[in-house]
Amino acid sequence: MNKKEIAEIKKLFTKERSCIDRICGCYVDAEKNKVLQFEEPFLSVPEGEMYKYFDIFRKNLSGTLGKNMLNMEFPLEQELGEGTQKSLLALRDTGLKEPALVDAFYDRIIESYYHPENYLILLIYGIYDIPMKTSDGLEMEDASDYMYPFLMCSLCPVTLSKAGLCYNAEMHSITDRIRDWIIGLPEQGFLFPAFNDRSTDLHSTLYYSKDSDDLHDAFIEQMLGC
Repeated sequence: MNKKEIAEIKKLFTKERSCIDRICGCYVDAEKNKVLQFEEPFLSVPEGEMYKYFDIFRKNLSGTLGKNMLNMEFPLEQELGEGTQKSLLALRDTGLKEPALVDAFYDRIIESYYHPENYLILLIYGIYDIPMKTSDGLEMEDASDYMYPFLMCSLCPVTLSKAGLCYNAEMHSITDRIRDWIIGLPEQGFLFPAFNDRSTDLHSTLYYSKDSDDLHDAFIEQMLGC
């Protein structure tokens, strides 16, 4: 994917242009236990929460190509049998509505992803109705030839907020602040399939890492097989 194609997908993560159909999540603690799992139609998410999710999804498409964002191709063996590409394709084709497939996906991430503290696995499914473009690059919103169904996975750290004092409006006093578990922006993630030449490329994925010096090679190899 090039910068223009990444920017085109990134623009979908707004309330006005959203094409997200479903969202799933799994909260994992430091001992790799599944603490919480959820799944729901994205349109049922309260508006305030929706905007915060959009921030997470856009972050997954941020950074520098070749450093934070890497175009990766699946080896042929991963597209056959029980390969990684085949399992991702099954997830996409069922629209995240097959609980056994989603749960198996969580298990594979927990097994292959090293994170010393709590984290949240977010998985979304969307269908982008790709608008045609004129010769000078203008989008024709009412004309479309292709659909782009996709998955995006985000791995977000969950940290405990700092201790402190706060003003309690109900008690009209200064009290201890309640410490909450805060979901941060993603440290790793990927978009599947890639959006190459403004169309679906089942043989590729776009991988994101917050730290370009620590790409989590073992996770890439075990989870994506790339």
